[in-house]
Amino acid sequence: MRPSRFAVVVWIILGVGCASAASGPVPAVRVPLGAHLTAGAPTGAPIPLRIDPNARVVRSTAPNLPPATYWPLQADQGEKVFNQTCAQCHARAQFVGPAFVESWNDHRVSEFYTLIRGTMPQNNPGGLKDEEYLAVVAYLLKANHASVGKDSIGTDSVSLRGRKISVTVQ
Repeated sequence: MRPSRFAVVVWIILGVGCASAASGPVPAVRVPLGAHLTAGAPTGAPIPLRIDPNARVVRSTAPNLPPATYWPLQADQGEKVFNQTCAQCHARAQFVGPAFVESWNDHRVSEFYTLIRGTMPQNNPGGLKDEEYLAVVAYLLKANHASVGKDSIGTDSVSLRGRKISVTVQ
């Protein structure tokens, strides 16, 4: 008795399937295509950075927000941090007095906090603890005659985004 063509095809398919399954599992994830440069790979001529001298940073004012207050103990800690870290590069006059009032009055506390948190100290941006950055903000509020409050400034949205810097020159 001779096998039918159909049976032969089925046996061949089964044999090939079993042989490929026995060779090991096929990974479900494939390695993505990518370009990898070696250290000595030619990359072309360097392109100079172009700076737009007319570019401006836009900071919105928030005159309708309640003024931020500071907690005296937090401000005292901030003065220590300012003197140990910030005063290494910055004169106190940059942040206390008319220049600070003109630049930051009626702006959200979060804008100032985000700026110093992301860029200071200059040799280690973001290198201080959050509490130290907040303490420096509290110190600068105190130094610029903001009102004393019942609580310290925190990283929560109400403390930072929901309050404005309201300072005066005296």
